[in-house]
Formats: sequence, C-alpha cells, structure tokens
Amino acid sequence: MPRIPYVQPEDLPAEYDIISEKSQQLPLDIDSQFWNQQPTVLTFSNNPELGAAHVTMNTELWTETGLSKPAVECVILSIAKAMDSPYEWHDHVIAGLERAGLSREIILAISRNELASIDEPHQSLASYAFEFVEHDGEISDETHERIATHYDAGTIVGLAILAGYYVSLTHVLRALDIQLEDEFVGWELENYPA
Repeated sequence: MPRIPYVQPEDLPAEYDIISEKSQQLPLDIDSQFWNQQPTVLTFSNNPELGAAHVTMNTELWTETGLSKPAVECVILSIAKAMDSPYEWHDHVIAGLERAGLSREIILAISRNELASIDEPHQSLASYAFEFVEHDGEISDETHERIATHYDAGTIVGLAILAGYYVSLTHVLRALDIQLEDEFVGWELENYPA
C-alpha cells in the first residue's frame, strides 16, 4: 500500500468527462472503470480534483501530442527505463503491446539500451527520452534537430510535455510509495504472458 490510503471506489467519479470526449481515440478498455482501478487514481483521489486531473492529463497526452500511439508508448517506456521505474515500465509494456501495437523488439531494445537497433522515428524518440532524463530536460541542439526531421513544432511540444509529465509522475510514485499490485513483467518481459 502507498503511504496514504486508497480512496473508496464509491468516492470516485462514475464517469470522467474527458473519457467520453475522447472515447473514439482511446482503446476500448480505457474507460472510467479502468481508471478507477488504477493505484495512481485511487491514491491521487485523496485530492479529488487532482485525481481527476491525472485522468485528464493522461488522456490528453495519449491523444493530443501529435505522436502515434506506438510512438507515445516508446517515449513513456524510455522514460520508465531511464528512471528505473518498474511501475511505469510494467503498465506501459502492456499498453504498448496490447493497445498501441508497439513491437516486442522495440521494447526489449529500449530495456537493453540498444537504441541503435530501433528503426526511425522510434530510435530518435527513445534517444530524446533518455537524454531528457539524463540531462534534466536539457535537450541538445543535435537531438532537437534529429526530432525535427520527423515532427512539426506542435508535435515536438507534445513530446517535451509527454516526457516531462512521465518524469514527474515517476517522482510522485516514489514520494507516495505507490507500488505495482501485479507481478512485474520484467525488464526482459520474462513475466509477460506469451
């Protein structure tokens, strides 16, 4: 259990407006009930407005960055690996493989920090995410220019905000001691069901 208790399920919103608004852009299993089972929402909703804000921000980042679904998951997994965050890695291995169509090969390359083996644009995205973590958000001109060959200005803004949010989320998970409730899929996906 985290450092503060989960809220009771009956105290959570039955529906989140953002889920209804973006339902056509979300995988079928991402609904209000899904969110209300997540340890993050169950913990953050001790402050109800911020619990709902977490759902909103995740939904906006999954749908409005300008990145494809596999690209979003590539960035999040790279942040999770660079920050050694099993919670985020676990959830986004599942999201990447089952909801976004990200390949197992890309996920394993991220885990092993074998980014040169990843095709573009995922290689540039993973490199950006690792650099974002390793240099506290300072992205070199070279890395920015590499990203700019693949994406327009609006998408680059989306990429930076996506990376920043998941770095911040990792710190919040640690501060509140929010842990996985399922068996960790493993950095090598050794516990992911085939």
